[in-house]
Amino acid sequence: MIEDVKEKAEEPSPSTREDYALHVRLFTRWSDYDMLGHVNNVEYYRYFETAILTLLRETGLDWQLDPIIPLAAENGCSFLRPVAVSGHVDIGVRIGHLGNSSVRYETAVFLPDDDTPSATGFFVHVFIDRAAGRPVPMPQAVRMHFEQQRETLAKGKIRLVDEARLLPTRPPVGG
Repeated sequence: MIEDVKEKAEEPSPSTREDYALHVRLFTRWSDYDMLGHVNNVEYYRYFETAILTLLRETGLDWQLDPIIPLAAENGCSFLRPVAVSGHVDIGVRIGHLGNSSVRYETAVFLPDDDTPSATGFFVHVFIDRAAGRPVPMPQAVRMHFEQQRETLAKGKIRLVDEARLLPTRPPVGG
């Protein structure tokens, strides 16, 4: 298995479904799979992004109009075992670190009826002033929602969103 090749120091302890406050169910598509019948590696990042955008939408953030927006600063994925053809995957998301102007999400891919992740990852957003392009403190409503997520997980509660809810989009101004 892939995990046998990795050094054990990379993953401090194995995670399970219960270690993630939010789970977003994503239905897999034929185009997600490679010629071996496994989810292609680039799709994991799309899965992570979709789950994180679902969480961000809950904060009321509007990327198209708000003066403060998050930008991707860093991300990564550890592939633990292949994801073969299945009807859906559940993407776990938790807030790993909450800074003044940044947040680190920790993510995982779970097969149906499996509590052990097939992959784990992370994604860092830095909140910036749209006009100046410089880091600024994240909006209070966003911070409060992230703190709520951490509190919910600390109480041992998890929730499933069975349909991804991406950020709202609007037609271009004047067009």
